[in-house]
Formats: sequence, C-alpha cells, structure tokens
Amino acid sequence: MKRLGPWLTLAVVAVLGLILLTVNMSKESTPTAAQTTATTAATTTAATTTAATPTSAAPAPFPANADYVGTITPATGGALTLEITVEGEKAIAYLCDGASIESWLRGSAVNGRLQLTGKNDATLDGASSGPGVGGRITVAGKQWDFTAAPVTPPAGLYIYTDNGARQSWIVNSAGAVTGVQRAADGATSPAPALAPDATALVGGKKITANKVSGGDDVG
Repeated sequence: MKRLGPWLTLAVVAVLGLILLTVNMSKESTPTAAQTTATTAATTTAATTTAATPTSAAPAPFPANADYVGTITPATGGALTLEITVEGEKAIAYLCDGASIESWLRGSAVNGRLQLTGKNDATLDGASSGPGVGGRITVAGKQWDFTAAPVTPPAGLYIYTDNGARQSWIVNSAGAVTGVQRAADGATSPAPALAPDATALVGGKKITANKVSGGDDVG
C-alpha cells in the first residue's frame, strides 16, 4: 500500500492541471462586458459617420461664356431643339422645332443654377451637371426634362432681324441647323438654310446672322 502513494499524488496533480487549463480557456474565449460595450460603440460610431456623409454636391459655377445644345423628344409630336447660352450671370435659352414652334427665355445663371422665364408663362429651371446642364422647361403648359451638352463655335445660337421679321437658328456640335422664321405679323415658318459661315438668303438677299450671347437683349 505504501508504494501507491506517489502514483495517487501524480494523478491528483494531473486532474487539477486539467481543471485549471479548462478554466483559463473559458476565460479567453468569452468576451467580457467591457469588450462587448467597446465593440458596440465602435459599430454605432461607424454607422453614424456613414449616415452623415453628404450624398450630393452643389452644382459647379458656369464658365464666363458657354453654349449648350440638347434635343427634347416629347411623347407626341416632333423633336425640339434647345440652346442655352451663358454670359457671366445672365443666360438666354431658345427652344424650337424647326417649323413653327419657338420660345425665348431669359434670366440668371448664378452659382451653377439657371432660372429663366419667357412669354406665356414659359420657364426653365436647371443646373450645371458635369460638363453640361440639366433641368426642366415649361412652354405653353407643357413640361419636359432636358439635358444639354456644351458646344463650341461655330455651334451655338444665331439670329437675324429685319423690318420686324426675325430668323433664329440653333447649330449643334455636328453642324446640323434647326431654325424658325417669325414674320412681322407673328406668323412662323421654317427658317432659311444657314450656311457654315453663318450666312443665309433672306428675302432673296444674302445676310450674315449674328451669334447670340447670354447678355443680349433678344427674344
């Protein structure tokens, strides 16, 4: 019986060692209350930061001088061409179908935003969008959303007036021309063809059209 003593002692020591090891492993794998609170706070802070990130930026200011041309395709009827010309803080827009419909609008171009008005309650509200502009135009009670891309001369808006009659043309970036002629009595019809050098035959006479800028008193 005396020879069993050391073996019994070793067995007791081994069992105690296993118990202590299990307790330590349990403490390491179970997060403390402080750890749980810190993790929750970090997650909440991250979510708050993400929600506070702005989702849109203010429109960029317009260049000192710029022209934009776009096409509007109504659900019914033919396509409409829109030209917007900006000079400083002023802007002019001209909308026409190349046959009989036309509308002139004038107003401000401040902080990248357009606010223009015209006859018969016509309005245009827009803003710079990337290199171009976008917004909504209302003419004769009809509304259309629009986008217009920047163009460089000879593209742009041209006009010629004589004896109360007016010819107006929009030239796009590809050189295509859309225009309307308004007679002295207010009757409208397609404008005469405009050549690349901005000349046209009006009433049998060769004329040179004038390029419109945002500060001009036209329309």
